[in-house]
Order: sequence, then C-alpha cells, then structure tokens
Amino acid sequence: MKPPKPPQKPPSNNPPGNQPPAPQGKGDGKGTGYAGYSTYGDYGTYGYGSGQGYGSGPGYGTGYGGYGYGGPGGYGGQGGYGGYSGYYYGYGYGYGGNQAGGEPTQSRNIRDYLVILRERIWYLLLTFFVIFGAFILYLVNATAVYSATGSMQVLKAPSGVSTSITGGVDSTQLVADSTDFNTRIRLMETRDVAERVANMMTDDEKKAFLAPYKGNNPLAPETPLPERLLRSRSVTTGRQAYIIQVSVEHPNAALAAKVADYFLQAFIDYNAALNVDKASRSVETLVENRRQQSAKVADLQKQMSDLIDKYGKQNLQKDSNILPAELTQFNANKDNDQSIVDQIGIKWKQVQQYRDEKKSLTDLSFISSDTHVSTLLSSLADVDVSLSEMQHKFGPNHPDVQQATQKQAQIKAELDDAVGKAAERIHTDYLAAQEKYTRDNDEVNKVLDDMHSLGAAQTQYDSLANDKDIAEAMLKEMELEITQHTFKVEDNSELYQIVDPAAGMVQQTQPKTLLLIVGGLISGIMGGVGMAFLVAFLDDRIKSAFDIESYVGLPLIGILPRIAHLNANEKAQAVTSNADRRITEAFRSIYSSLKLNEASKNAHVILVTSTIPSEGKSFMTTNLALTYAMHAERVLLIDCDLRMPNVAKSLGRTTNEQGLMTHLREGRPFEECVVKDFYPGLDVLPTGGRTNNPTQIFNSKEFADFIVRMRQQYDRVFIDSPPLGAVSDALNLLPNVDGVLYVIKFNTVKRKVAKINLSRLMQGNVPVFGAILNQISLTSASYYYTHYYDKSYRNYYMHADETQAEDDKTAADATAATSPQPEGQTPPPEQEKS
Repeated sequence: MKPPKPPQKPPSNNPPGNQPPAPQGKGDGKGTGYAGYSTYGDYGTYGYGSGQGYGSGPGYGTGYGGYGYGGPGGYGGQGGYGGYSGYYYGYGYGYGGNQAGGEPTQSRNIRDYLVILRERIWYLLLTFFVIFGAFILYLVNATAVYSATGSMQVLKAPSGVSTSITGGVDSTQLVADSTDFNTRIRLMETRDVAERVANMMTDDEKKAFLAPYKGNNPLAPETPLPERLLRSRSVTTGRQAYIIQVSVEHPNAALAAKVADYFLQAFIDYNAALNVDKASRSVETLVENRRQQSAKVADLQKQMSDLIDKYGKQNLQKDSNILPAELTQFNANKDNDQSIVDQIGIKWKQVQQYRDEKKSLTDLSFISSDTHVSTLLSSLADVDVSLSEMQHKFGPNHPDVQQATQKQAQIKAELDDAVGKAAERIHTDYLAAQEKYTRDNDEVNKVLDDMHSLGAAQTQYDSLANDKDIAEAMLKEMELEITQHTFKVEDNSELYQIVDPAAGMVQQTQPKTLLLIVGGLISGIMGGVGMAFLVAFLDDRIKSAFDIESYVGLPLIGILPRIAHLNANEKAQAVTSNADRRITEAFRSIYSSLKLNEASKNAHVILVTSTIPSEGKSFMTTNLALTYAMHAERVLLIDCDLRMPNVAKSLGRTTNEQGLMTHLREGRPFEECVVKDFYPGLDVLPTGGRTNNPTQIFNSKEFADFIVRMRQQYDRVFIDSPPLGAVSDALNLLPNVDGVLYVIKFNTVKRKVAKINLSRLMQGNVPVFGAILNQISLTSASYYYTHYYDKSYRNYYMHADETQAEDDKTAADATAATSPQPEGQTPPPEQEKS
C-alpha cells in the first residue's frame, strides 16, 4: 500500500527570501520529507521526516520535515504529525508514535522508580508498619516452645566381622552399614516406641504434656497421647557418625527433656525385646535344622563307601586316573587335524570350481603365491610388455617380434605345467590331512570306550563327595549360629549408649525472634514497595518528564514551580517584579529553549492552551509575554478566552473595558482597544466582553485579517485560549497561529485525557513546540528535576536571606508535596487562574 500524498502547504504571506535557512531533516522515520518548512514559508530543502509520533500505526511515507507527516506512527494510526524538522531542534525531530493508544517508546531508569517511591512514601511507610507490626504482634503473643535433644550412640560392627562373639557383644546385633543404621532410625519413629514412652510417663506428666494442645472446643476429639508424642518428636542423625538424636518440642522445657530421655530408653528396651524374641525363635529353628543336616551327612557317607567297595578307591579318584589326560591330548590332535582338513579342503574346492568354470587358476592367491608360478607370471608379464612394444614399433612379421612370440608361448606352457603341479600338491595335502584326522578320531573313540566303564561311577562318587562337603560346612555354620543365638537369649548385652541426656540440650525454638524480625522487615519493605508501585500504576496523572515525553508525546521545554505566597496579580507579573527568582529563571529557561528551536524562534503567533481549567495557562502566557518584552521585542498579548476572560483581571485591569470583541464586532480602532505599553514592549488586548459563541469570531475573515496585521506590527503575538478539554475554541484558532505551547499542571491531569485532547490539537497540522509543567512544588522539583532547581546554583540568583526563607518554606511544604492530590480538587480561589 502506497503512502498518501503529503498535505498542501499553508498560504505564505511572507516572501520566500524571508524564510530561515532550511535545515536538513533528520530522524528515525522511514519516509522522507521537506525539511525546514517554517510556519508560513516556502519549502525548504528535501530532507528526512522524523519518527515517533502520535499513533500506533505507520505514518505517511513522506512528509514535510518541518510541517509534515513523517515517520513511523502518526496521528490516529494514520501518520499524523510525524516530524517537523526545523520545528524542533531543527533536525526533523517529531512526535508520531503514542497518540492512539501506543505504548511509550522510552523506558524508565532507576531514578524514575526512586521518584515513584519518594512520591508515595506514605503508602510505603504505612504498608511497612502494618506488615511489620503484624509480625511483631505475633512475636509478642506467640507461646514459647522449647526443644530438648538427647543423643545416643549406636555401636558399629568391626570391619570384616560377620558372625562371631566379639568382646562380649554379639556382632550380628551391631549396625553393619548406613542402610542398617537408617533402619534403626525408622524403628525409633514407630508407634510402638511412642506407646512405650506413654507407658513410662506418670499421670501428672501425661496431663502436663497434653494441656497446651487442648482447644477451646470441648466437643472436638482429643488427640491420643502416642499420636501427640509422635507429632512433637523428631529424629535426626549426627553428621558422619552413628549417633541418633531425638528432639521433643513442648512449651514446658523440663517436661520436653524428660520425654526425650524416655524416647531414648524406650528405644533401647524396644530393641532389646526384639532381639531376645528373635533369638529365641532362631535357636529353636536352628536345632531342628542341625538334626536334619546331620542325618543327610551320614547318608552321603554311606553311599560313597558302597562305590569304593565296588570299583576301588584309586579308579574313582580323578587325580590318579590318566585316561582323562590322554583323552584331552587326542581331542586336541583331532581338533587340529579337523582345522587343517577344513583349510585345505576350501582350497581344493576352489581349484575344482575354477576348473569347472574354465577360469585361470592363477587368479587364486594360493596358486599365484607359489614360488615357481609367481616367477613365471612375472616373466610372462615382461614378455607381454616387450612384445606389445615391438609389435607397435616393427609390426607382426619382424624377426624379433616372432622370436618374442615363441618365447611367450614357451613361458605359457611352463606356467600351465607349474599351475597343474601346484594344484596337485593341494590335492595330495588334502588327502593326507583327512587320513591323519581319521587316525586321531579312532584314538579318541578308543579312550572314550575305556573311560565309559568308570565314567558313571566317578560322576556319582564326585557328586556324593561334593554334597558331603557342603552338608558338613552347613552343619558347622548351624552349630555356630546356635551358639550365638543362645548367647543372645542368656545375655543381651547393651548395644546402645546414651551420650548426651536431653536435660543439658534445651533451647527455645519458637517463636524465632530473629527470623520473624528479619521476615517482618523484608515483607514490610516488599509490601510497601509493592503498594507504592500499585498506587503508581493506578495513578494516571502527569507528574514527570517521562509521563509527558513518553505517554503524551511532547518534549518538556520547561517547568514552573509553585508560588503560593503571591496573589493572582503578582503572579501575572512575577517576572517583572522578580518576586520569586525561580519563576524568573524558569521563564528565562523557556525563552531560551524557544529561541534555540528554529521553528519557535521564527514563529510570530503562538497559542497557549491546556487540557482543563486552572492549570496556570494564563499565568504562563502573561509571564512569557513579559519575558519576551524584557528581551527588547515588541509583544502583543491577546486574551482569546471569550467565555471566561482572565488576562485583564490578573493584570489589574477591568473586565468590561474595550478589547478584541469591540474591535472586531463594533469596528473600534485597534489603538482604542489595546492597552499600550502595559510594560515596555508589551501591549495587552483584553477580550472586550464575554460571549457564549466565540466560534463565529475566530472563524471570521475579520479575525484572520486582524492576525495578519498583528504579525506586521509586532515581533511576537501570544494568544491565551480556553482549555481544550472544556471547549473547542483553541482548535478554531489553530489556522491563524504558527505554533502551540501546551501547559500541564503537575499531578492534576490524567495522561489519557491529555493524550486525547492533544490528538485533537494535532488535527490542525500546527506544530506543538512542547509542554510546560506548571505548579510543581520545590520539593518535587528538586527530586524530579534536579538539573533545573539544584540548590548549588541558587546563589546565582538569590540573596542569603532569600535562601534561608526558601529552606524554611521547603521544609513546611514537604508533606503536602509528597501527599497525592485527590482528583478533581480545585485550588484556593486566589490560585484558581494561576
């Protein structure tokens, strides 16, 4: 889709030669445009359009760098006011990305987030103290719980000992490895041990142990004591040691220590009872098994004696029988012969196959590797090469060729004879190998026949001897186990040793004071920060340069601090009286910014408007006009707020005197309607009355001609217009002005409202030079805009007594500055129009 054509330029009333030099447009827009097109001038040089403008969609591909539709993103998603090189810093910087719901293109830095926290410090502190107070309240009211820990050592079996009685202690009862040790720990956690502990406790101890856990509800079922003991008990192990540690938690420290010791003793008794019971059952089983095993050994011995009587003991023993050795040797020879027969047989089959297929036997590697055959093949190859060369050189009938041919035939005959002899040798070797294999096989069969008669008897004898050895070994093992288990029943030695009684290891576990304090601090801080950012997220009011430049999409060209100690008339002339040095310096800064901007520098007619009433629009207009007049310019201030005029009143003039309406409607001379030299270089034109329909006046030819005349008479014309959010009068003034200044009151106007009204303003295709943030407190100004009102520079424009007075006032205003202003609240009457 091709971009639409750029709009036609407005009519020019000045000769082209009066136009300022057209700077090259520069920016991040994709399109190109005519840079340097100033308010009512001719086209400048061909340059680039700018890039970030109001709207989320792509803007026009080309545009007027100074007055065009350049850059990606434009008004309402269609391009809009893309970039005006020459209107802002003279290099095609424009605004075309955020008007119709686009997201901010800038990102916040760490200072912006600190500003958010600083502005909402009371939310943060309140949330912090609520959360931290809750933690402290819990800490104060929580019941103290103590943990008593007793330690017990588990004896470990010596390395390499399996079943023996060592040092008076049965090694089979000792812990063998980590798996066995963990099994003992699981036994400690069983309900049987808890029931033993409950039986060891006195009635008073039982009541005291259950008392803290009884609830206020008498109908609720009471937890049994063993179950409560299991919940209060924990079992751990010593690091890299066979130590079991039992901990019991209870509000009564002494009772917790007693119960922990009960658990250690109960486990020892429980384990001893298990060992005794197990040993008793094992002894009975082992005695019966020993009787059966003894009978089995006797039966095996009788069967072996019968075989010896029948075959003789020497023949039945493998060590004295040589037949197995002979059989082994013959089998080895037989296997070797079989291997040779297989190898030679393969060669003979290949010879027969080649002869049947009429192939040359010299292709077989074992034939061609024969010494005589290999020599003849080499000679034949040399003769073939020589014969080929001579035939090529002399022809077939040459004597040398014929002689070489005869030699070739002789060598072939010898080769055939040598190949035949080599094949015959293979056949002879094959027959000899078969014969030897047959002899060895006969020897093997003979030895097998000799061994067959004794094989069955020897196998039976060996099996009986092996069974007898196994039975005797098992009988000895049974005798040893009977001895060990009998010892367990008669003397159950101590296998566990209490190392540390629980009475000496008692400490408070709940509440964890340090953990609760640290957790309360961290939770309070995180909750406070989260609350501050939540409030900031919900707060849509403009209060920083980031909001203006990112969300609204205008450059911030100046800020004006709050001056509540002056009345409306004094505020309107603050720069001339120098009543507040900061105000004076702020307007000088705005003046300098507008002078540095090529577009605003050459703008003759400047419109000042705002979003809603009471944003200080008239205050800014009058003081900015006075600032220009103080710099030797002829300035005219026109009050075009015909519905609620304020300029004349703020300057100490009567509201019913002559002015704009009497000049345009009644035709009175301009000199009678204007207030001449209100300040050297400044003329003021009041409204000259009120009207509910100013649109007829602003859209009339008389008003347009009037503005043209004012351009010729004055260096600069400032128009104070009604707010955009209230009425549309400012839009009707746009065709007659060269640029707009947008006044925004600090922490009052919502970003969305400002953005919507600014989008209406952009439809007039008149450049907006930037925004002025008004009525920001000194505390907020120093925090938001340190580079504007840093205290280190105040001595350049303030006396010592003023500096001290400012410090006192700043401290008094700190609370009011940081507290959020309710939406819709109106300032006091004396500040309403400032």
